Amino acid sequence: MTTKLYSADEMQSIFQHRFEYSRLLTELTDEQSTFISSEDYSGLIELLMRKQTVIEALHQYSNGEPPLQQQWCDLRDSLNSQIRSKCEQLLDATEQNLAEVMQKEAACTQQMQSQRDHTRAQLELVSGGIAVQDAYHDDDQSSQFDSNF
Repeated sequence: MTTKLYSADEMQSIFQHRFEYSRLLTELTDEQSTFISSEDYSGLIELLMRKQTVIEALHQYSNGEPPLQQQWCDLRDSLNSQIRSKCEQLLDATEQNLAEVMQKEAACTQQMQSQRDHTRAQLELVSGGIAVQDAYHDDDQSSQFDSNF
């Protein structure tokens, strides 16, 4: 693996890209909630594939040798205040977006679990109804009136 050290401009550009991906991830997560609410699972699957692509791109910017976080720690004190401030703003906004995504993901998970539980309860009612129907179902022989009593 080759070592790639970023310049101040490259670092700022990377942080800008990460911020844009985090913003897109937030938007996709909002859209995900809509698909779940409308129970559009085929649309949800397509959206999740798009989200996976965004997550992979975001992850790619974070992985390097040395890691981006280490490079930032090494470089930040040597940056002029304007660039450092811009980078810190981008980092903070990215972290806020990702925290929001995590909260929304938890809500989506809860919503999916509630839908699953509701469906399970409906299936149990139907299954129970079928069992009762089967128990009281008259077969052909018992439905004949026996007049020999």
